[in-house]
Amino acid sequence: MGSASRSRNKAASSSSLVSSPWQISVALAALTYVGLKWVLPGLVIGNPILKALAGALAPQAGLFAGVFLFIAVLAFVKTKAGQVRRGDSAATPGSGIDHRLSAINYRRELQGFAGLPVPENAVSSPGAGKPAVWTIELIRDIEWKRFEDVCQQYYESKGIRSETTALGPDGGIDIRLFQDDSGKATSIVQCKAWGERFVGVKPVRELLGVMTHEKIVKAFFMTSGKYSDEAKDFAKANRITLIDGEMFLMMINRLPEPASDKLLAFATAGDYRTPSCPRCGVKMRAVKGRGGKADFWGCQRYPACRQRLGMRRAG
Repeated sequence: MGSASRSRNKAASSSSLVSSPWQISVALAALTYVGLKWVLPGLVIGNPILKALAGALAPQAGLFAGVFLFIAVLAFVKTKAGQVRRGDSAATPGSGIDHRLSAINYRRELQGFAGLPVPENAVSSPGAGKPAVWTIELIRDIEWKRFEDVCQQYYESKGIRSETTALGPDGGIDIRLFQDDSGKATSIVQCKAWGERFVGVKPVRELLGVMTHEKIVKAFFMTSGKYSDEAKDFAKANRITLIDGEMFLMMINRLPEPASDKLLAFATAGDYRTPSCPRCGVKMRAVKGRGGKADFWGCQRYPACRQRLGMRRAG
């Protein structure tokens, strides 16, 4: 029983390493070789028993390091295979377009056409079902990271210098707006792509806390859904502008037609519905909940990344 358990643990560890970046296994190989060859013998030089053990392990340093290098090769091959699969799935046949057109070439073509930076996780080729006009349904379909980027690009189209925060904990700030050349943000933006759901007063109150900490007197809260009456009252009293999905649609439609079209091409490039991993930035996958639990989005790099998101619910 104990032997079987140890075998399973070893297999799980190996599988985890194969799923991890190949550079990790290379680093472990180097550490193992140096440790067994030189570090360990130097540490136990005063203990005859341990010295003998270290002397026996030192000649095997290359063997142990070789195991990690072999795992590194497997991880490298697995990474490349995944990239090839993603590239193949990005192809769209017919209409005079080579069905083997890679996703990166598509990104370059779209960038040249729209004049906007295309999201790095836009890996699918253009499809026949792409929205031709802006609608409230489209705004509510956009996944959370793309929604942030679309909001940021909207401000850029208005001539306002802006930047999104990096992946990971954002401190309650998704976008910073700059009205001058001082380098300090003059306004901040929080974004929530919650479909049709209502945003209550709690997230808006938290945004006020961020404003106080950052010493910023003006903020915007943008959502694809709606706001509760309590959230509206609180925002009005604290210099926070609330922009719901319907208002954002109206703002986009007021843009000059070329700017609106460019923003639409940016918003719908590739897979704009599947949420991105908040930690890795890669597209997530749908996972069936077990034991009566709800389905959820899980990172495709699991178990190296265990990030998960709840499935979006309609309001």
